[in-house]
Amino acid sequence: MTDEQYESIETVTLTGDDLDPVIELLADGLDEIPLYSWLLGEHMADRSLRKWLAEILVRPLLNAKCVVGARRGVRLVGLLVFQPHDADLAVDGKPPLTPADFAAVATVPGVRERIAELLTSSKLAPPADDAVNLRIGVVAQSERGGRATIGMMREIERFCTAASRPYYAWTGSETLRRYYTEVWGANEFAVEDWNGITMYGLVSDRPPRRRTESGPA
Repeated sequence: MTDEQYESIETVTLTGDDLDPVIELLADGLDEIPLYSWLLGEHMADRSLRKWLAEILVRPLLNAKCVVGARRGVRLVGLLVFQPHDADLAVDGKPPLTPADFAAVATVPGVRERIAELLTSSKLAPPADDAVNLRIGVVAQSERGGRATIGMMREIERFCTAASRPYYAWTGSETLRRYYTEVWGANEFAVEDWNGITMYGLVSDRPPRRRTESGPA
């Protein structure tokens, strides 16, 4: 075994200083998320486009301290992006994204049109006005089924419990649908067809049910 395998998982709030490793980890996992597989389509193999998409997805929420991370030693092995309904993404009065952020895909056929469609289409509704949106979760393959996900989800539970809010997620993944319902006790509140993707809406109790120290109930 390597020394890294003996190191424990640390759950932390990530900041803008963590942008580079966050982009790398998220870019690795984008092809497993149906919505973003649709968005990049035939260009999914282009690493530069995956990194571009990862950055615009995570940077505004990273700057707002709405990203929980899991580290093993110095290596980032998991991230969970969440968005409270009242989160201020205009840090220091600056817009979270500008037209310049989309210049990279302005001349990429397919992606350009799908980005425009995503930005102008109706949003998938939350189950409650104050529910906390779990937007993106990624865990390194070597850490799946372990403490990384449990630690990050517990942080979300603590946040929601303190504010007496539920959390929710929209996912096109059957695996995540089962995980949220069977492991974390979430309930399905809606099913929508979105550009040919079946999206499942899942919501926790208000506040989320408490977990034991050994793991999810």
